[in-house]
Amino acid sequence: MAIFIIVGNTFVAAEITNTLPSAVITYPHSNAYYQEGSNIVIRVYSTDFGGTFQDGTVENVEFFVDDDKIYETNVHQDHTYTYLWHDVQAGEYRIRARATDNDGDSFTSAGVIIKVGEAPVIKKGMSAGKGKYLGNVMGSSTVRSDYLHLWNGVTAENAHKWESIESERDVMTWTTGDNIYNFAADNNLVFRYHAIAWGSQYPTWLEELEPEEFQAEIEEYMAEMAARYPYMDQIDVLNENLYLNTWNGQEHAAGTPYFRAGLGGPGETGYDWVIWLFEKAREYFPNSKLIMNDFELENNPAGIQEMLDVVKVLRDRGLIDGFGTQAHTFNVDGLWSNPGLLRQRIDMMASSGVPVYVTELDLIGAPEASEANQLRSYQNIFPVYWEHPAVAGITLWGYVEGSTWWTGSGIINADGTKRDALIWLEQYMKDQPDVGFPFDGEDMVDEENMVYNGEFNLGTSGWNVQNNAGASSTMEIVSDADLSGYYALRICPENPGTASWHVQLRQQTPIFDGRTYAISFMANADENKTIDVAVQQDGQSFNTHFQQSANITTEPQEFSFSFTSSVNDPIAALKFYLGGNSVCVYIDNVVMMDVTDSSTNLPNMDDQGSNISVYPNPFRDKLFVDVADTSSTSYYEILNINGQIMFQGVINNQKTISTELLTAGIYFLRIAGDNGLEIIKIIKN
Repeated sequence: MAIFIIVGNTFVAAEITNTLPSAVITYPHSNAYYQEGSNIVIRVYSTDFGGTFQDGTVENVEFFVDDDKIYETNVHQDHTYTYLWHDVQAGEYRIRARATDNDGDSFTSAGVIIKVGEAPVIKKGMSAGKGKYLGNVMGSSTVRSDYLHLWNGVTAENAHKWESIESERDVMTWTTGDNIYNFAADNNLVFRYHAIAWGSQYPTWLEELEPEEFQAEIEEYMAEMAARYPYMDQIDVLNENLYLNTWNGQEHAAGTPYFRAGLGGPGETGYDWVIWLFEKAREYFPNSKLIMNDFELENNPAGIQEMLDVVKVLRDRGLIDGFGTQAHTFNVDGLWSNPGLLRQRIDMMASSGVPVYVTELDLIGAPEASEANQLRSYQNIFPVYWEHPAVAGITLWGYVEGSTWWTGSGIINADGTKRDALIWLEQYMKDQPDVGFPFDGEDMVDEENMVYNGEFNLGTSGWNVQNNAGASSTMEIVSDADLSGYYALRICPENPGTASWHVQLRQQTPIFDGRTYAISFMANADENKTIDVAVQQDGQSFNTHFQQSANITTEPQEFSFSFTSSVNDPIAALKFYLGGNSVCVYIDNVVMMDVTDSSTNLPNMDDQGSNISVYPNPFRDKLFVDVADTSSTSYYEILNINGQIMFQGVINNQKTISTELLTAGIYFLRIAGDNGLEIIKIIKN
């Protein structure tokens, strides 16, 4: 059989009777970051099946850093070969792996670029240290403050689809896509590009092109991708190609025939156009894993086989690194009652010989959507994917209800409260064994600090600048401010306005009546400058609850203030007023804490004394609440330090609240009844 294979970075014709082994670096990911002196786990997934010739074995796998061989092994567990690279020093490195089969034929993996530096590694995502990434999508440039607490991978939901980039020929718009990629790159997250060739959401002007023009345009698109995004870990090169074994007998993507014809047609293999596409992708993206992605798989073994037939011709040519299953609700939810069958279907996907990537998981529950059924689906389906040895990582397709493409698939409500599925998922991930990667390092935040990302280890995440009255300013992360940690935030008013409040650095920090709060931070400036620190209602009447001036100098200083709130304000925000002049200010180690005495019983709003007993406090898995007034029903809420409701319900005299799913930290128990409102600080150990 004459095929084209890769020799170095060149495609040459060769007569072979052997499919080359696969070699895919599943860990670390491109753009991973480590602190110098770390020991780095390298994992390579390698098989000798999935192509036309199935009778071989992998004899050994060699590990390379740049051009130097550092290790060789023939030992694997479920096709994963592992090496621990010791005491890695600062620098940027390209890691590759070479697998050799029993015929002596070898294949070298796509590269993975990692960075090693002085700064500490910060934990990111609920799967930090659990061995695989767990990512999500971003639909815009706006980043939710909880993103890095929950996820350590990013896919642009729509911004990188070709129609979004180039709806008008030769006029490319990358702004939103750049912002999403830069967020992932700045935080060293797994980044998946979605997608190059897809017969939906593509520029309609492609339909009029002759094959030569079509190919030139898609190469132009790929060349620009490669120039802009050097740290893409994975790329959905071909998305939704199935058409022979689909639920309605039609193309999964109606525009796929235009790509099929424009990229060269079926040809001798039946998939010559796919081969051309993946050859070009390998040429432009030597350091990214190339994925074929589709839906209607888990509930449709004929669809899996159709996809395997395409993968086979790519495996023969060393052109594919991952089998992508979208795992949407309409193909997966119905399997909640048969996890064994789901595992069989993943086994079938893994017969491709390359890792399986779960790329767009969403669950709403079956037989109908409900929070209880969604929880049941997550409990029965998610572990099958996560624990399968061929699955290298999982991406959820949205997580905030009302903002997901499929109604009912969110696991956080629009008001920020967690649905049962997320509460379970966080506990499930917490219970997984710690293996030390990925994203394992220092804790992201102090649980008692109401401020998110106060050390700015996560870039500017959680913070925003508001410019008023025509003012303008910039903020950026710097590493030379000589303040608390490795990073600090620099804010430079370009047009400072005439008053300090015209430039505001802000973060929401809900406050409660009768609570005492301590605020502290470190700062210096390019020149002496007076700023104001405030806690203000961030909307409605913009009532100021606290405000104090701070005289910033060129020398690092620590500032601290305290105040007692006389109101409940769920939309209060901590603000730094930095306008009035154009002097740049550097801020670090921002802390806001509730320092009220944590005794069990606190005064209620009408100062009549508490009629509520809460015990134990601190607590572990159960919290007992006793309401002295039995004549009426009371309602309770447990809120975290960000004001998000974690639990809520009704109390008639006594209540035992199960708190197993709460993580350790500070919470607030809010009880409302005929006698008014009480807010009690509670602590989970």
